[in-house]
Amino acid sequence: MKRLALACEQIAATTKKLQKTTIVADYLKSCQPEEASASAVFLSGRPFPIWEETTLQVGGTLLWKLVAEISGRPERDLTDAYRRLGDLGAVSAELLPARDGSELSIMDVQSRFRQVASARGPAAKGAYVSDLLTQVSPLKAKYIIKIMTGDLRIGLKESLVEEATAKAYGSTLSQVQRANMLLGYSRETVRFAIEGRLAEARMRLFHPLGFMLASPA
Repeated sequence: MKRLALACEQIAATTKKLQKTTIVADYLKSCQPEEASASAVFLSGRPFPIWEETTLQVGGTLLWKLVAEISGRPERDLTDAYRRLGDLGAVSAELLPARDGSELSIMDVQSRFRQVASARGPAAKGAYVSDLLTQVSPLKAKYIIKIMTGDLRIGLKESLVEEATAKAYGSTLSQVQRANMLLGYSRETVRFAIEGRLAEARMRLFHPLGFMLASPA
């Protein structure tokens, strides 16, 4: 998770589209296949693939409460930080206590997200999220919270993740876009790209399609 967080920091630090794409491509190439697939979903600003019905059901109010509890800071400090930064993930990076944290992998974080999603009620969900946030460094917590809220806010769109996937695995952008449209989410697309099977992507029953814009005739 640390490498993903550092890559996100690099992406946020540049306004250049090509540079953002290169950072994502280099990161994906450095990952094992399963980790790259899960990372593509996270980099799209989602905890789960878009076609899944799974949701965390953790609102901003609960996350705010957990950050306040873990940081031990008064409400005033959180409010001031949020007014300056405009993002709870960034607030957590500034206010949570410094710690190296556990070396949780991308797959570990994905597993924790599924635990949160399966938990019943705010108390149970909050316990899982609190346990996760207390095990990681403030930088990792920053991007875990951003993923949970569904907005990385680093100038990275799914289209750039598609471009990075094509660049990382020697495919064309049109191949990646077509596969992503048919498969419905980035994770499976990355796996097909790694295996050189993008052309084998097919529409499947009961899986949504990512429609592209039509061209006027």
